[in-house]
Amino acid sequence: MPKSALPEHLNDPEEIETAFPDDSQYGEGLFGRFYKWIHKTSKTWFAFSYRCTESWAKWRKYPMVLIAIGGKGAWRFESQFGELPYYGRKIRYGFRSRHAYLSRIQYYKRWHFSIQWPLMVTFHWYPKASDVPVFGEPRPNLKGKVWFAYWNHFDADLVYWMVKSAYIGKSWK
Repeated sequence: MPKSALPEHLNDPEEIETAFPDDSQYGEGLFGRFYKWIHKTSKTWFAFSYRCTESWAKWRKYPMVLIAIGGKGAWRFESQFGELPYYGRKIRYGFRSRHAYLSRIQYYKRWHFSIQWPLMVTFHWYPKASDVPVFGEPRPNLKGKVWFAYWNHFDADLVYWMVKSAYIGKSWK
């Protein structure tokens, strides 16, 4: 496991334990305790980053877009400066930036499908067009109003969470 991928605030077991509280949803029964233990133990096995000191685990700082298509509305990019909009139906193949990345959470499009490199697949769809927020306006509560799925993801800690990072549901994650 490349521990060097993790930022300072996630670099020891106690910090990992407190940084991922959503594992409590599985309860305190035998299955819940086992699941939490295996999940916490293996959480960082497939974490990669530009910070890695191991050459096999050192990846680019930001992912590269292979394909990104979506409905009307702004694409949402994330950067150290906050969220940045980009208007267009698709993003060109091979797009990469030195300061921003395409977020897996695309609030402002009715639907989107994207694949980024290293292999990260993301999809969302709002069944009702009236539920789609507009960039620059306050976002309403969207829980239960969107279908969202991803396999592998990149986050604001500049860490790629691969292989066992997957989600499908009716809320953003």
